[in-house]
Parts: sequence; structure tokens; C-alpha cells
Amino acid sequence: MPRQLTRIIPSIATITSLMCGVVAIMVLADGNFLMAALLIMLGSILDVLDGQLAVRLDAVSDIGKELDSLADVVTFGVAPTMLIYHLLLIVGVDRPIAILSSLAFVMAGALRLARFNTIPSDRNAFFKGMPIPMGSALLITASFWQHWVINIWWTIAVITVSYLMVSNFPYPKSKHVLALPVKAWVGLGVYTVLCWVLAGWQAVPFGLFLLYALVGPAISFQRSRWGQRISEAIK
Repeated sequence: MPRQLTRIIPSIATITSLMCGVVAIMVLADGNFLMAALLIMLGSILDVLDGQLAVRLDAVSDIGKELDSLADVVTFGVAPTMLIYHLLLIVGVDRPIAILSSLAFVMAGALRLARFNTIPSDRNAFFKGMPIPMGSALLITASFWQHWVINIWWTIAVITVSYLMVSNFPYPKSKHVLALPVKAWVGLGVYTVLCWVLAGWQAVPFGLFLLYALVGPAISFQRSRWGQRISEAIK
């Protein structure tokens, strides 16, 4: 494959993700919430893909990193914020509360991305704070789960996810997840089946993203002094 082509393939995936976010904002004007959510989720898949392509094709560059962050602000910051805002208004949340909670998410996401760009690249290191694509996916899957009651209490969930993004909790990258032992994958499979059986298939994606959100605080606690003491006591 020509070198010029391999350099732009990851950027094509990034720009396509950006377009998904922009179109999601456009369709929200027509009240098409499901289509907006699907476009954002498609953007998250492309966001993972562009990073993998950049590494495998040896096309990692500073421009690609900056472009990725700019696309993420739109697709996983602005677009989900607009979606959250409209959903909160529909269920009767006061407009000022809906505005403030929605703004908290996009501001936390922007800070998360800005901090990410200042950290030296290390593919073996854990993320510092929950990645914004995972945060937006968690809220989207929660909002479209049929058993999830969207009301004013949902603003607490939005604020919590916003905090996780700017926190110092360590979150695993895709390579860490893929390197999990067989026992962990079996446990994850059992967890997925339980979500499906107990709450329906719609709860599966929400359950998986919720599990990922809890991993950061769990790892942080395990590494803390109290966590080490408890581990030693169990042994």
C-alpha cells in the first residue's frame, strides 16, 4: 500500500467520526433522538478504529492526535450534550438545571481531552480519567434502556460521569482489555448473560459501559493503602 495512502487512512476514520457527530446534532433538530444516538455510537467505533489504524499502519502523527481530539469534542462532547439536554427537557426537568448539567458534561469532556493532549503518549499506560467516548456511550445507552427512568435524578448521573472524566482514576485501554485472562472473559460473559436475562437485551450495552465506569475507582482503591491492606488480609 502506498505510504501516502496509509498516512491518511486513520484521518479518514477520524473525519468520518466528526461527520457523525455533526449529523447527529442536525437530526436532533428534528427530534430524531434514536438516529442521533446511533450516529454518536458509530462515531465511537470509528474513534477506536482510527487509533488502531494509526498504530498498525505506522501513521501516528501530532496532526492526527490533534484532529482526533477536535473530532472528539464535537462527536462525544457537543452532540451528546445536545441529546442529554433535549431528553432532560422532555421528561420535565427545569431548563436551568438541564442547561447546567449538560454544560458540565461538555466542559468536563473538553478538559479531559485537553489534559490527554498534554500527557506524553504511552500506549502501555492506563488512561487518566474515563475517556469521553466511553462517558458519552454510558449516558446514551442508559437513556435508551427501556428500564431506565429518565427524570431529574438523571442529572446526578450526568454530573457523576462528568467527574469521572476529569478524575485521576486509571482506566484500561483496549489493549489491556484484550489481554485479560480467560477467567475474566468468562466472568464478563456471565455478567452479560445476567444483564440480558434480568433486564432485557437493551440493558447489555449499558451494563458493559457501567462496568467500565466502575473499573477506574476499583483499580484506584485496589492500589490505595486501604485496598492493599484488605488484599493482604484476604490472603
